[in-house]
Amino acid sequence: MKQSTLALGTLAGALAIALASFQMIDNDLSDVTIPETVRIEAGSFEYRPAGDFRIETRLVDAPLDHRTAQRPIEIMKYHVTQADYKSCVTDGACNPSSGNASASLPQVDVSFVDANAYAAWLSERSGQSWRLPTDAEWVRAAGDRFQEVILGDISNSADPSKLWLRQYSEEAAKRGSSDPALRPVGSYGENNLGVADINGNVWEWTVGCQTNGQVSTDGQRIVNRSDYCGVRIAQGKHRAYIIDFVRDAKSGGCAVGIPPDNLGIRLVRDL
Repeated sequence: MKQSTLALGTLAGALAIALASFQMIDNDLSDVTIPETVRIEAGSFEYRPAGDFRIETRLVDAPLDHRTAQRPIEIMKYHVTQADYKSCVTDGACNPSSGNASASLPQVDVSFVDANAYAAWLSERSGQSWRLPTDAEWVRAAGDRFQEVILGDISNSADPSKLWLRQYSEEAAKRGSSDPALRPVGSYGENNLGVADINGNVWEWTVGCQTNGQVSTDGQRIVNRSDYCGVRIAQGKHRAYIIDFVRDAKSGGCAVGIPPDNLGIRLVRDL
């Protein structure tokens, strides 16, 4: 009888310790805000790979791919806010950056490295899997707000300066004047899929790399490509190619074209 009583006491003690541990874990996660997401369903979409492509020595637009996404994705409805990012900094998982820990303003002045650190922290603290989108996933999520610079016939010129000037001109026309002043999340409205601020003044890091490729002579296929992942693609009113450790491309670090007004974070949650 004493042994049974002792065993029950030991079991009760173990259960109490386990319950206390569970409560500690639960409390530990209670201050993590799970971002609101938008579900992008599987289906067909058009995608033009990013980078510099050539037919022999001539610079050309990349071929347009007609793709079918086999799986849906979930992407943050809004950008990561200053308050969200501050929580990661407080935990020692993210490097400090600009901002006043506002719960309504997007966090900017973050590098690709910073964005990945935040995704890793949010994944660990939430028990979910968060990551930066691929360039193609971002294009899907951009919906009717996606804007693409098409160089057209001038890209057949062997003179790269004509291509770069045309690209600069097209990007300037699509984005208008530089306007880096931050506005509360949601200020730029939603696209047809319900994703907010997709073409505001915050460009968003993706895992896409700067690419150099060769295109078939008929212009229909990429026959060879190489990726340089020290430069990553940030998406917004136009694609921007930014060195991965740069936080403010306006002060340097934009590899091609016009630098973005701001660099921020929008993550995908793996289903």
